Amino acid sequence: MIILRIIITLFIFSNLSYADDTLAYEKEAKAAIKELAISLKKSLKSVLKESGPIAAVEYCNIAALDITDRVSLDKGVILKRTSLKVRNIANIASSWEKETLNKFEKRKVLGESIGSIDSQEVYLDNNNKLFFRYIKAMPTGEVCLTCHGSNIKEPLQTRINELYPEDKAYGFKIGDIRGAFVIQIPLDN
Repeated sequence: MIILRIIITLFIFSNLSYADDTLAYEKEAKAAIKELAISLKKSLKSVLKESGPIAAVEYCNIAALDITDRVSLDKGVILKRTSLKVRNIANIASSWEKETLNKFEKRKVLGESIGSIDSQEVYLDNNNKLFFRYIKAMPTGEVCLTCHGSNIKEPLQTRINELYPEDKAYGFKIGDIRGAFVIQIPLDN
């Protein structure tokens, strides 16, 4: 009976420790996503205000992946943006990301606020490395509609087509899920 109590106690404490670790990883993920979102939005709004939407699309084409990479390096994580409808093919969703984004759409239809839609898990990759991954829905805001809405003006549309010949990231409305931030944090095995 004593051995059973010891096993149960160890099980409870290991699960509490796991929950604490998960909360810490989630907090780290949210901080990295917030930094990326602020950096992207601030720089894009600045270019949009100073030089207009064509310059903003050109800037985004050059700088968005660089800003994402910089935040990833600074934080020691793997960070990306993705969507079911991507503009840049470098942001194509993995099968897990697509599956999760489709679940996000269902959660939105059921009335969940986009700002609270997220998911997380610990998983083992193909190289037997353990990761915590977190994905957070990205809402479509007013500023997004200039380049991602239904009525993209010419010559902006022409420039988007030149920079992104395989573009699928248009037709969004306020209240849509524009995509998601995805972060992977390597865990020590």
